[in-house]
Amino acid sequence: MPPRALSLISSRKEALCANRTAPKALAFSASGQIVVAATALISLRVYTELLDKAEFALAMMAMGGVALLDGVVVMALNQTLLSLCAALDGCERQREVATRLGWRLARLVVLVMAGLSAVLVAARFIIPLHPLIIFAPLLIVVYLGEEIAKTTMLGPMTARREYPRFSLWAAVEAVVTLAVIAATLKMLRPDAVGFLIGLLAARLATTTGFMILFFGFSYFSGATQAPERKEVARALTYGLPLSVMAPLGWLNAFLDRYAIAFFSGLSSAAVYTAASGLVGRPYAITTSVLTNYFRPLLFEAPGAGDSRSRKRRLAQWLTAASVIGFAGVAALALLAKFVAALILAPDFRAGATPILTVLGVAQTFAIMTHALDNAILATGTSGRLLKLQAAMVVPALVLVPLGALLASGFGAALGRMASEAIRFGATVLLSRAAL
Repeated sequence: MPPRALSLISSRKEALCANRTAPKALAFSASGQIVVAATALISLRVYTELLDKAEFALAMMAMGGVALLDGVVVMALNQTLLSLCAALDGCERQREVATRLGWRLARLVVLVMAGLSAVLVAARFIIPLHPLIIFAPLLIVVYLGEEIAKTTMLGPMTARREYPRFSLWAAVEAVVTLAVIAATLKMLRPDAVGFLIGLLAARLATTTGFMILFFGFSYFSGATQAPERKEVARALTYGLPLSVMAPLGWLNAFLDRYAIAFFSGLSSAAVYTAASGLVGRPYAITTSVLTNYFRPLLFEAPGAGDSRSRKRRLAQWLTAASVIGFAGVAALALLAKFVAALILAPDFRAGATPILTVLGVAQTFAIMTHALDNAILATGTSGRLLKLQAAMVVPALVLVPLGALLASGFGAALGRMASEAIRFGATVLLSRAAL
C-alpha cells in the first residue's frame, strides 16, 4: 500500500496493519528479546532464592506440562495462522480468519477439559485426589483460553513482521510475569502452586492490556461465526500434524528433568533444571529473534516456491544460528562458574557448572534443527517432518534416561547433547530431500 494511502484509512486497525517493517526492524525484535532474556535470568535468581529445591523442581516440572500444552495447542495454532495469514491481503481479513479459527479451537479445548473434569470428579469417589488435580481442567481452560486469544493477535502480527509491537508485548509480559510471580511467592505462598497462580494472573493481565492497547475491545467481534470450510481444511491439514509432533519435541526438551527426578530425586532435578534454564533462555531468545526474521521470509516472500531462494535463506539462518550458538558454548566453557554464582542461589550451584557447557552444545544443535524444521514446513510437507520427529524420539528415550541413571544431571546432559546431534543430522538429510 502506498504511504499516501495511509491518510485515507479511517479504521484504526487497518492503519496499524499497514505497518510492514523493513529488515532493519529486526533490531526492535532483538531489543525486546534481550529484555526477555535478561528478565528470565533474573527470574532464575529470584525463584531459586524464594523456593526450596523440592518446590522449585515441582514448579519447573509443572512448567514442563505448560510447555506441552503450548506445543500441542498454542504453537500449532501460531504456525497455522502464519501459514494462512501470509497468503491473505488486508489486516481485517487476517483478523477474521485468526479469531474464527481461534474460537473454534477454544471450544474444542473446553469440551475436552469438561470431559476430563467429569472423569476426575468420578475418580475422586474411588481414589483420593489432590484438590489441585480436580481443578486442573479449569486452570487449563483459563490458561489456554488466554494463550489462544493472544496467538490470534500475535500470529497475524508476526506474519506482517510488525517487530516493534511484537517485541514490546514480549518484553512487558516477561517483566510483569516476573513481578507477579515473585509477589505471589513472597506474600501468598512460596511453593509450586503459588508459582502457577502468579503465572496465570500475569498472563491474563498482559494479554488483556495489550488487546486494549493495540486493538481496542472489538478485535474478537464476529469470532463466533463459522470459518469457511476451506480455511478449516487448510488449518487441519497444516496444524494437526504439528499438534501431533509437539509431544515428540517435548520429550526431547523436557524428558531430562523428569528422568533425573525419578532416578536421583527432586534435589538433583532442581539443580539440573536451574542450569538448564540458565543455558536455555539465551538460546530460546536467539531462536525467537532468528525465527521472527527468517520464518516470514520463508513463508511469504516472492519466490516462496523457488527451491534456490528457500535454500539461500535457510543457509543464512543456519549460519547465524551456528555462529551464535557455538560462541555461546565458548563463553559458557570459560565463564561457567562465574555465571552460576551470579544467576543461581547458593544451594543450586553445586554440580551445575559442568552441566552448562554440555547443554550449550545441545542447545546449539537444537536451534539449528529448528531452522531446518521451518524450512521443511514452508514446503507444506509437515507430514514428513512428523515421521522424522517420531523416529528421533527413540534416541532421546534411550540416551537421556540412561545418562540420568549412570551420572545423574551430567549424564542426562550428555544424553541430551547426543540425541540433539542425531536429530540435527537426520533433519539435514530430510531437508535435502524436501528442498
